[in-house]
Amino acid sequence: MKKIQGVYVIIDPQFIDFNDPVEMAKKVLNGGAKVIQLRSKNASIKNIIKWGQDISMLCAEYGAVSIINDHIDIACITDADGVHLGQQDIYPDLVSQVTTKDLIIGTSNATISEVEQSERNECSYIAIGSIFPTDTKTDTRPAGLKLLIDAKKICKKPIVAIGGINQDNVKSVIDTGVDSVCIVTAITLSKDPEKTTKSLSKYFNN
Repeated sequence: MKKIQGVYVIIDPQFIDFNDPVEMAKKVLNGGAKVIQLRSKNASIKNIIKWGQDISMLCAEYGAVSIINDHIDIACITDADGVHLGQQDIYPDLVSQVTTKDLIIGTSNATISEVEQSERNECSYIAIGSIFPTDTKTDTRPAGLKLLIDAKKICKKPIVAIGGINQDNVKSVIDTGVDSVCIVTAITLSKDPEKTTKSLSKYFNN
């Protein structure tokens, strides 16, 4: 199974300045992104499947991980590497009842009790946030750097920090020992997404 590490980019059509999600995927992969999640709350299922198929093929070419947000069925149809599940989505241990495909499973966490549960269940990586304030989602809960530090002490699974991470604060996040940083608008709405991804990726190349 592919590893979750480095720069993890969420590509959401709402936050890419009207660029094609697949073209955005090419840019960030060229910049060194190791994980791409396709997330869309408003696009048609047909479009999500088409984008997901193209992004999954691109990730395979680059040796990166492709993730679909929420939808196990779409992750399977698009041949994505995995699916990301929120606290209100299907429980990770039930995924095997939906598909026999060996999916990478990510979970969203904002408290130490949720982190502890994710460490015990069948998820593959543990996303923690929101580390900083963010405008890309309205239902986020504050987590903070301390939770990342506490989680690293008890978790063997990869930890992904998410929420408001940008060039100015990324070092403080990486210094907690997380395996990956998940970024949205600091990359996808930047003037040069490829260059920005390269700049953020350098923190994992030392």
